[in-house]
Amino acid sequence: MSEHSRLSNQGDEQGHCKGCRWWQGERDGAAEDNVIGLCMHQELTHFSLQVSAQSGCNRFEHAEVAELAGML
Repeated sequence: MSEHSRLSNQGDEQGHCKGCRWWQGERDGAAEDNVIGLCMHQELTHFSLQVSAQSGCNRFEHAEVAELAGML
């Protein structure tokens, strides 16, 4: 069982996928929040999980400013 599979009080912060470090999709000024992207979280990549910009989950981690600016 992976660390993330266990229930805990950690990782309870949730946010929209578009602002998550694991989001792979359009970030730059897209006014539309109905954009679809891929979740690249290490435990979820084998599912090829497509999520909308407004989706969210308990694996959320804030994207770095450089990631949001498309510099990485």
